[in-house]
Parts: sequence; C-alpha cells; structure tokens
Amino acid sequence: MNQPISERVCWTTADLELFADNGNRYEIIDGELFVTRALHWNHQKASARIIALLDT
Repeated sequence: MNQPISERVCWTTADLELFADNGNRYEIIDGELFVTRALHWNHQKASARIIALLDT
C-alpha cells in the first residue's frame, strides 16, 4: 500500500553515507530510496558480448 505523501521519508544524498558498503546499490530518486543488488558477473559478460557485436 502506498503511503500518503505527508508520511513519506524524503531521503537526501547525505543519507547515502549512512549505509554500509555491503555490495548493494543505493539510489535516491525524487527523495525515494531504491536498493538493488549488485549486478552478477553473468550480466557483465553478456553486456560485453553485446557491445562487441555492436562494435563490429
């Protein structure tokens, strides 16, 4: 369920320093915090293959 705007926490870039360096990716977009896992090496490998194909 969505929170009413008056009850939402408005994150700032200063808050990013409070999070542990645990491999997660922290982003703040319009005051909202988004947490995602770091990309897996298979993703990086697939990206490199696509770039190589586009480059040729």
